[in-house]
Amino acid sequence: MARAREPKEIQDSAGKPGGAVEVPSPREARRQLRIELSREQILDTAEQLFSERGYHDTGLKDVGERCEFSVGTIYSLFDSKDSLYAEVLMRRGRGQIADMRRIAEEDGSPDQRLTAMARLQIVHFRRYPAWGRLMTRVLTVGVGQETTLPEEFQDAYREAIDLEATLIAEGQDAGVLCAGDPRALARLFSALVTAFHAMDPEISDDAEDFDVDEFLGVIAQTFARSAAR
Repeated sequence: MARAREPKEIQDSAGKPGGAVEVPSPREARRQLRIELSREQILDTAEQLFSERGYHDTGLKDVGERCEFSVGTIYSLFDSKDSLYAEVLMRRGRGQIADMRRIAEEDGSPDQRLTAMARLQIVHFRRYPAWGRLMTRVLTVGVGQETTLPEEFQDAYREAIDLEATLIAEGQDAGVLCAGDPRALARLFSALVTAFHAMDPEISDDAEDFDVDEFLGVIAQTFARSAAR
């Protein structure tokens, strides 16, 4: 009888054998798929609850009851409430910061790329409205202090500010963006985009209807070099 798992040779870029990997049996593949689906369902539910109630008012029991998993099952996939919260924040955040890096490296004028970063964040928040509401809570002064933010999240936030500050500095050198400390301006830029999220009807029940293109026009005018004259 054939073994359940057979090593499969792989080749490196030169076309030579590069080692072997084990191909999981169909049964193991189904088990891994069930685990991943359960994990995503738990994350979706936790994202919704954290965005509605905040960190302290959301317990693992609440998450389990809403998505119909036992607390034991949640603990089998996440070490703690803190690790679940961290993954909720970063699951969407990793993609956003990767797209910000891509925009920063693109061709085009710095002011246009800075506006593109603002649009990217708005689109990302609208694509994942529960995560958008949670991020608004976290990034609003005071509310984000309800618990210590995960180190990976803090690193990602600093990188986002660095990317924006670098674009602003490039724009100042090119004469298209206003003068001032690039990091201070980057924080102002970030605060304005966050404020728009808080007023965005797509992610807030108490928001007015603000047009995205109109807001991006305000952003462009605010940071244009002519705005400093």
